[in-house]
Amino acid sequence: MIRWLKSTGRYLLPVVFVIVFLVNLSFGTVYVSPIRLFKLIGEETSERYLIFNLRLPRVLMATLTGIALSLVGNIFQAIMKNPLVDPYLIGTSAGASFGALLAIYFIVNSIAHVSIPTMSFIFALVASTLSIVLAKKGSVVPTVHLVLSGVLVSTLFSAGSMLLLNIANKTLVSGHVWLYGTFSGITFHDLIVPSISLGVLVLLSFALSKRLDVMTLGEKEAKSLGINVEALKWLFYLLGSFVTAAFVSKTGIIGFVGLIVPHMARIVAGPKHSKNLLATILIGGMLMSVCDTLARTLLNPVEIPVGIITALIGAPFMFFLLKFKNGSLK
Repeated sequence: MIRWLKSTGRYLLPVVFVIVFLVNLSFGTVYVSPIRLFKLIGEETSERYLIFNLRLPRVLMATLTGIALSLVGNIFQAIMKNPLVDPYLIGTSAGASFGALLAIYFIVNSIAHVSIPTMSFIFALVASTLSIVLAKKGSVVPTVHLVLSGVLVSTLFSAGSMLLLNIANKTLVSGHVWLYGTFSGITFHDLIVPSISLGVLVLLSFALSKRLDVMTLGEKEAKSLGINVEALKWLFYLLGSFVTAAFVSKTGIIGFVGLIVPHMARIVAGPKHSKNLLATILIGGMLMSVCDTLARTLLNPVEIPVGIITALIGAPFMFFLLKFKNGSLK
């Protein structure tokens, strides 16, 4: 099975990606067949408005979020040589959740009218930057120190979030939903900043794919081959944090995707980043969009937070990975 995936999977993935995208666009409160989708382009009906103004931006955001978290996870696992690293390692998610809850608290208690995504984005960047600054030793950012500082910062902001939830009691119901991730209410305007940041990350990751391959061998080996290890790490730490913050500030906290998809991609496309980065993009986009479709259709009209769906899928996968594959990067 593994051999078949490696030989044919990377050729089938683009086709499956398009099919999955159309299927996700079709399913919802109102089902519209994939063939009907193309006919709606030239029509002016309520059905067209539902698909192209409400459902399309949501499916696009789910797809792009899956791509972003998976890609950042792949890169972080390479530069830290740790197969159990995900995009939230350096406190980004904890900072984003605190910022969002703080904004909701201000609005609910009429303290100030602030933008929830903006506050979430600001605190996500603050948390990421703080983790890197605390881990820095001179001009070097040791991986072990970054992991420890990330745990410290995450704990600090998570405690702040719990404090807000306890102070506010039942007035932050929307905050609880946001903590587990949702794509509800996404518009095309919400896609602008996340899409641009992701585009930059995609271009740089492919351009530097050979250097990422060398980084998986270890920092000493990379330095001996003439790679500026610290510059590469700083570049991807900061850019990865920015991309994660851009998406988390719009969607909330969604775990496991950035952790499991890179492993799936390596199974399909192998260890070389020139190949598995594309597989990461396609699998990540498909997985997240499918999870969102399940979240909004399984208990319709009740919507399940998408983070719950990804956890139910991700946890058994990671158990299998740890039990039988030893978390290998190969």
